[in-house]
Amino acid sequence: MQFLHNKNVFALLLSQSLQSLAGVLVTIVLMVRVYQMTDSVFLAGLVLSFMSFASIAASFCISPVLRNLGFKKVLAFANLLRAIFTILMAYSVSHNGQVYFWITLLFVFCFSFAGAFFQPARFALLPIIVPKEQYVKANGVISLSNQLFLTAGWGLGGLLTYAVPFELVVGAAICLFVLSGASISVLLVNKKETEGTVETASDGNIWRHLMIITVVRDITVMDMIEALAGSVWSSAILLAFTAAVLHETEVWWGMFNASYFIGAIVGSVIAIRFSAFFAQNMGYAIVFSSLVMSALTLLFSFSPIPFLCALVCAAMGPFYQVRDICQETMLQEVIPEQMRIGIIAAKNAILTPWSGITYSIMGFVADMAGAKTAFLAAAALYGITFLIALAQPRLLHYKRENRVQ
Repeated sequence: MQFLHNKNVFALLLSQSLQSLAGVLVTIVLMVRVYQMTDSVFLAGLVLSFMSFASIAASFCISPVLRNLGFKKVLAFANLLRAIFTILMAYSVSHNGQVYFWITLLFVFCFSFAGAFFQPARFALLPIIVPKEQYVKANGVISLSNQLFLTAGWGLGGLLTYAVPFELVVGAAICLFVLSGASISVLLVNKKETEGTVETASDGNIWRHLMIITVVRDITVMDMIEALAGSVWSSAILLAFTAAVLHETEVWWGMFNASYFIGAIVGSVIAIRFSAFFAQNMGYAIVFSSLVMSALTLLFSFSPIPFLCALVCAAMGPFYQVRDICQETMLQEVIPEQMRIGIIAAKNAILTPWSGITYSIMGFVADMAGAKTAFLAAAALYGITFLIALAQPRLLHYKRENRVQ
């Protein structure tokens, strides 16, 4: 894997991993604080909803901003802005009262707006700095590094929130954002290559191509359904399940998330090790993971023992991670180079507001019918996704029939 010696890949790996860890720590302290203040899953879920809504505005200006300022400046400044808004959120959430709650949500919006630039830029940068035949391995390595840091965040986050002063956790997150911005500053990319990638990203044909490229359209539809199912794993609902159904503390809440990410690490390793196999069977991997997620979510909802729930979360990780890597690789292959940022931004413009709505929907279901009912509904939705994917031959047989579309 020669790309591991590529300084650009290393810089991108380090920056993404640090900002992911910082983002987890910020999310944990915010969710715990808001849930403790309001004792409401719905209000705690508004934090995640505002994070999603922030991406709506960002998705419409990602292409022109990247075109005018360049990848390095945007990604570096985005991390520094997230550090600043973390300070502001920490200040506002430390005060009681309805006014401070809404001010906190405003800062959450700004915080997430700045962070929304990272994923589309990374998605478009990777095919520039890595040969095409190494896409699956490169995506797997980046995912593996990211999951390692996410595991550390979720594994330690619940414990830190429970045992360490709030200010220290926030301070650690701020330092990580600053280091992430510094890491991206060493990225060396040919300006002409990035200009060619971004130049037509804002073309009016982007939305039309989002619909006529069949694989992109099918994956977008599946993502919308899985977004509703996946919102049950949001921090607020999982925290409510841990407290109300299992009667455990935030420590187990963090362990459930950490267990999933440990499984995700295993999934990344599997994708790297068997990249040639998955390159030829990406459609089948995507479809099969939906079925497994449905079965495991159902098992999780009926498990009364925290340790068993943690095992189920760990078992989910490999299947969903392989699916995620295969899906990202598939999109990188079928989307024309000049439209990668634009189409991904358009796709996010559809999914992010919908994701924000799904958090509120599942939060409302959890408040009205209980967290367990929300998990049962998620299992059913994953099953529906599997049936829909099974009926899409262009996606299922992608490598055999739809190598380029």
